[in-house]
Amino acid sequence: MNVQAKIAQKRAEMQDRTKKGTFKKKHDPFLLWGEYPHGWVMIKDAILCIMLVNALIGQLKQIDMANLMASKTITIINETVASPVMASTATSEPKAPQNAKSGEWTAYNSEVGQTDADPYTMASGKKVYEGAIANNCLDFGTKVKVNGKIKVVEDRMNSRYDCDHFDIYMASHDEAIKFGRQNIEYEVIK
Repeated sequence: MNVQAKIAQKRAEMQDRTKKGTFKKKHDPFLLWGEYPHGWVMIKDAILCIMLVNALIGQLKQIDMANLMASKTITIINETVASPVMASTATSEPKAPQNAKSGEWTAYNSEVGQTDADPYTMASGKKVYEGAIANNCLDFGTKVKVNGKIKVVEDRMNSRYDCDHFDIYMASHDEAIKFGRQNIEYEVIK
């Protein structure tokens, strides 16, 4: 018998005793305020209200209001375009960057099984965003150029991964699975 069933049973007993005139006014453990028989209903409603408020506060904690209200900065990377004269003298094979390294790249998303306590907050303290990366050796805020795009280290990985392992955040679980595990050249930009 669960708690609600016991409470309902005790209420029914109190109503029967009230009708029969055998109602104890002072020592009945299911009465909170003397003769007021609905004390448990008020407590249950108060507890439900407290639980609802806590749930709403928990949801509000997930939303970073300051980040939503802040002005967004758009960074434009100016790339030099080769002139036709330069293009004719250029070699057909692209040059690898001077500091290029090869690393193992995987993808993750905000699932409880793939993250720590709060799946929406990265180890740097920032809220998750598409394209943020995790690495155990580089400092937070370090920029890494991979596949022509600049990514920023904002999170950490499980300690079993070394310095050449990277995890890129993707909002979609399907995209993360599709990305899989890849060996990709990258360049650390200070």
